Amino acid sequence: MRRALQILLPLVTVAGGIYGAAWLIQNPRVTEPKKVEAYQPRVELVTVVMGNYRPVILAQGTVNTRMSTSLSPQVSGRIVAISPKLAAGGLFAEGDELLRVDASDYELSLRQARARIDTARAGITNALAQMSSARAQMAQAEARIVREEAEATAALSEWRLLGRSGILPALLAREPQLKEARAGLASAVALAAAAAAKRKSDEAALVVAHAAGEQAATNVVRCVVRAPFNGRVSSRVVGLGQVVAPGSVLARLQSVDVAEVRLALPLDEFTFLDLPDAFRGGANSANGPVARLRASHGNDLMWAGRIVRSVGEVDQGTRMMTVIAEVTDPYRVAPGSTGAALSFGMFVRAEIYGRELTDVAVLPRIVLRGGDRVYVLRDGALYTRRVQVAWSTREVVVVSGGLRVGDQVCLTAVDAFVEGMPVVVMEGFGDE
Repeated sequence: MRRALQILLPLVTVAGGIYGAAWLIQNPRVTEPKKVEAYQPRVELVTVVMGNYRPVILAQGTVNTRMSTSLSPQVSGRIVAISPKLAAGGLFAEGDELLRVDASDYELSLRQARARIDTARAGITNALAQMSSARAQMAQAEARIVREEAEATAALSEWRLLGRSGILPALLAREPQLKEARAGLASAVALAAAAAAKRKSDEAALVVAHAAGEQAATNVVRCVVRAPFNGRVSSRVVGLGQVVAPGSVLARLQSVDVAEVRLALPLDEFTFLDLPDAFRGGANSANGPVARLRASHGNDLMWAGRIVRSVGEVDQGTRMMTVIAEVTDPYRVAPGSTGAALSFGMFVRAEIYGRELTDVAVLPRIVLRGGDRVYVLRDGALYTRRVQVAWSTREVVVVSGGLRVGDQVCLTAVDAFVEGMPVVVMEGFGDE
């Protein structure tokens, strides 16, 4: 019995399988096909409107002074007074007294120079008097010579009238008197020459005394060290009573008439600046692009400035062009104003207004596909169109070519896009 079951069970199983397969073949299941509609994504659209757009170029930089210099004395001496303005952070105006050096030695030199001037003038006066006296003596000597020569001529005539012959005696010829007169004339001439020489010497001494007086007076003035420009004190390195020499550094000063901010711009953004001809030539321009500076720490403070020049050279490391923005009177705050000074060293963000772009379409940046393409709706389907991007930010893209007024551009990101794909426009979009 057991042996029969081991043989019959496999045979029954195989026969059952064959019968089932034959039945399935003779009685197949018929499935009715269902119609599948094409996938039509729902999209949002924006209608193209042409207009003008002024790009805003963003940059950042640190506020610096236009000029920084060392304050040094022109004379040596002991410091006897220091202004309260000459302290770190102190503001001062051009011409303010900042420091005073002891002027006693220079005042003494001035008095000595004035005394030498008076002495030289007195010497000139004395020399002029001597010259006048010498001229009078010369006139007297010349007159005596003429008189003695006349008397000698008369004596010679009388000698001949008397019928005498031979040489006229020296006494009658007035020779001693003539010699004396000529000697007096020579002495007067020598006296006049000496007086003239003394006058020249005294005049030279007067010039030297005047120069010494001017130098001494200048040194007295230089003992008061004044501010060379409107500025602030960066640091001070001297104290009261310290002895200083010409050229020694007293303090570091910064001009506050203008603050400068160096801003590095990519070359493609630099070309959007509306630059005057003077700017392109490397000179400062008062008509450069407007720049708004904002504090980097997130408050509402803002300062107005202008781009005045560029460095004129592309940085080889960053391939960027640096421009200089200037802000006038950065430390001046109007009375009652809620603003603040634009302090040197502050890190600021700059918004530079570029040249206006005309006849362009300003669209949300999300319409851009692949850098220079958009999807445009035509006859209920989307088609790719290549566009010319003139400017773009993280929010908008400015298209200068490839679109026309009234074109409807897709805002929605479409997965598995196919050219000519039919879409469903969401209600409220595409009709404006």
